[in-house]
Amino acid sequence: ELEREAAGILERIEADASRVLDDEWELDDVDRSALARPELAHVIREAFTEAFRNGVWGWVDDDLAFVAPWGFDVGEIRVPARVVFGAADVLVPRGHGEWLARHIPGADLVVEDDLGHFPDPERVVDQFRWLAQT
Repeated sequence: ELEREAAGILERIEADASRVLDDEWELDDVDRSALARPELAHVIREAFTEAFRNGVWGWVDDDLAFVAPWGFDVGEIRVPARVVFGAADVLVPRGHGEWLARHIPGADLVVEDDLGHFPDPERVVDQFRWLAQT
């Protein structure tokens, strides 16, 4: 099933990268706007092409992470950590980010009230700046 879905995604983004999740998800308008940004078309094509280059097994691993142990205890993380998510994200439940922030010692939680699943490219620079300064 995931192979069929991956093929559909690659087909859609070849025609129009902004349609990567069309008919699959009821995205918030903020995510539809993000996907429609022309400067992101190349990034979307490149990211999904690379994600599926060797098959769908990375996707399988992501899905299994919802229901199986990750192989390490996030409570043992001892480096600075920040959990960032958009409040309008319909692809990853809000509870996942909140759970991570509660269970990673000292983690910062940043909820972007005006974003969904896809980041604002201008804000990504600030997020990486935080990482470089820690």
